[in-house]
Amino acid sequence: MAGAADKRREDLRDHKRKAILAAARRVCDAGGPEALTMRAVAAEAGYAPGAVYSYFTGIDELAIALTAEELGHLARRMREAAERAAGPAAALEAAAKEALKATAGNAPHVRLAGRLMSAEALPADLHRAVTGRVIAILETLGGPLRAATGLKGEAAHREILCLAALLIGLRVLEGSGRLGPLGFTAESLLAHRLAALPEA
Repeated sequence: MAGAADKRREDLRDHKRKAILAAARRVCDAGGPEALTMRAVAAEAGYAPGAVYSYFTGIDELAIALTAEELGHLARRMREAAERAAGPAAALEAAAKEALKATAGNAPHVRLAGRLMSAEALPADLHRAVTGRVIAILETLGGPLRAATGLKGEAAHREILCLAALLIGLRVLEGSGRLGPLGFTAESLLAHRLAALPEA
């Protein structure tokens, strides 16, 4: 009997936490990361401001939880795109293209992720949450890259990080409207970089 009541309480807590994260996503979508405050998120969720503090200790924890969730969705989309491709090179290209596609038009969350990643100090548990999602994204690129190129160890790791950095840079440049005037698209520069990788 107690087990069932505990399960209901846990389910309700999980539901409310998800509702708060969904409200935070809407606030960020509408006003950018600058609009994210505990009061704004509470109002959007229909809760009293104090209630949100029962689930998140402050706006940094809430923002990082939101970013970790967004990064998790991105890793899943990249993995699914890679799984539909035929062969390692095609899987790498599909995962990388999906990263560009998934972040297009999502400037508020890209800016939020950038702000949090550049923060000097994050609480250890929040640092692990974001780092874990970043590692999942890197591995989504890493598996097919290693298979397509035959690279191993440090050489593979270097190429994976360079490709991830390229994807981030392309999204920032394109999102700021600075890539088009230079005569390139994110897709064309990505294709150029992938073509330059060694073949297994």
